[in-house]
Parts: sequence; structure tokens; C-alpha cells
Amino acid sequence: MDTHNIYYVAIDTKEIRTFSVPDNEIEFEIKATDEQILEIREIFSRLEKESKNAMKYIGLKPFDEWGVDDERNNYKQDIKNLFLLLNKLGTEDTKRKLSEMGINNP
Repeated sequence: MDTHNIYYVAIDTKEIRTFSVPDNEIEFEIKATDEQILEIREIFSRLEKESKNAMKYIGLKPFDEWGVDDERNNYKQDIKNLFLLLNKLGTEDTKRKLSEMGINNP
């Protein structure tokens, strides 16, 4: 049986914690299994890689952005998948917060 634990996900810092940081308005409370947490960590890892790859390409060819498009598209898809997962695993407070942000159905 998969055990669901409470976690707090901060997208801006790409952190997954077992405790809430007081007054942190940008963390999302979720109930997740170890496998689901691994999936979120993998998305964070891909986001970091895609961001670095895009910046590296722009640094080499600053006015030729076609090469960055794939990285941007991958980044947007990973962000969408992350929010879908947060909405699926989120507590009622998280679902309300996502709805208020207008991103409950990315």
C-alpha cells in the first residue's frame, strides 16, 4: 500500500519540504507518495536543465533564438505538467490557491 504524506512544494526555489515555511505564500501543500515526489523532483531537474540550455544557447547566438524554441516548449510543457500534478495531489487549500491564481486547469 502506498503511503501518502504531506509535503510542501515551493516552485520558485524548486524545494519539496515536509514542513511549511510560515508566511510563504508560494508553497503548495500536497499529499503524495514517494513515487509522486520523485516525479516532481524529475520535473524540477528538467526545468533546471532546460533553463540552463536556453541561456547557454542565447549566450552563444544572442540574435538567433530558433534553437531556444525547443527548450522553451519543453519548459512550458514541464511547467504545465507540474501544475497539473500539484492540482491532482493538492489539498483543498492548494486547489483553492491554484484556482485563485487562474492556473487550476493549465
